[in-house]
Amino acid sequence: MKNIGGNALVIREVNINLVRKELKEQGQATKRLIAENTGLSIVTVGTVLQYLVEQQEVREGDMISSSGGRPAQQYIYNDEHSLALILFPYEEDSGIQIRRTVVTLSGRRLHEVSIPVNRIDLSSFETLIDEAMLQYSAIQAIGFGLPGAEIDGKMLVSDYIALRDISVTEHFKNRYGKPVVLENDVNAAVIGYCNRLQETAESSVVYMYFPDRFGPGAGIYINGRLHKGKRGFAGEVANIPLGIPWGDPSLITSFERITEAIAKLTAAVNSVLNPDLVVLYGSFLTDHHLRSVVEQCSLFLPGSTVPDIRLTEDFAADYLQGMIVQTLRTLEPGLQLTKSET
Repeated sequence: MKNIGGNALVIREVNINLVRKELKEQGQATKRLIAENTGLSIVTVGTVLQYLVEQQEVREGDMISSSGGRPAQQYIYNDEHSLALILFPYEEDSGIQIRRTVVTLSGRRLHEVSIPVNRIDLSSFETLIDEAMLQYSAIQAIGFGLPGAEIDGKMLVSDYIALRDISVTEHFKNRYGKPVVLENDVNAAVIGYCNRLQETAESSVVYMYFPDRFGPGAGIYINGRLHKGKRGFAGEVANIPLGIPWGDPSLITSFERITEAIAKLTAAVNSVLNPDLVVLYGSFLTDHHLRSVVEQCSLFLPGSTVPDIRLTEDFAADYLQGMIVQTLRTLEPGLQLTKSET
């Protein structure tokens, strides 16, 4: 016989999460509809809604007519109950800017601005965070998108010298007392891409980003989850010893050299991971580059093993969406019932 384990407090929290999840997906719903969709009793749903209204996480909406009965109360999820702040630097017009975004629990953007900075260091982020906290007191989580990798709690790999060997996540957790997410730029991008295009949880995707001035990086998404490796170093594909001078300005200006380099890297990654899909992004890449890469991959690999290879046109959109998903996850209650054998 299978029993559902958990005491009354755990069950209460699970019920709250069920109602919360249903309302977030629906936006607004009646007590009866929530009960039907969650399998909870109307009495239980009513108790949970009363609690969520008291916590200002849910608002009472209009009364709507129901067939053959009294009007029913609509309940509306207040997605501004908690907010997430997301920051990531990028280069534009030979300068560095930090994009600052504040999003609601449903991912709706309340604030978005790009601010020029002289350099990327802890203080440049602190200034922007302090300003956002003053304007949006409901911020409950902070997400950073940064190229590189935080290994054993320190940024051992980073394009920004001032952040190397720094415990970035721990610093901001201690300073603000809130959950902090630090994600590699291309890791965030692969999450955002799969989320935006609703790639199935069963598929595997490798997203390779080719910056103009630095070596490439890859985000690896397998069975609906980001794969970061034992120490967070997975995806640092520029370190694969292929003899390619990544970062050499003359490389990307030569069509033949850059397409051969990308094809070799794609073939190497495919030989290890064999993904369903390889997504490529570089500001200089065109459909002409893509066709050449696919043709060359068919020479490096047995025909049936060549993955689907595509270009994505908006790295910034993929990146931001991935950061929104990752940061909002820190505000998602994870409590649920489990089944145990007796």
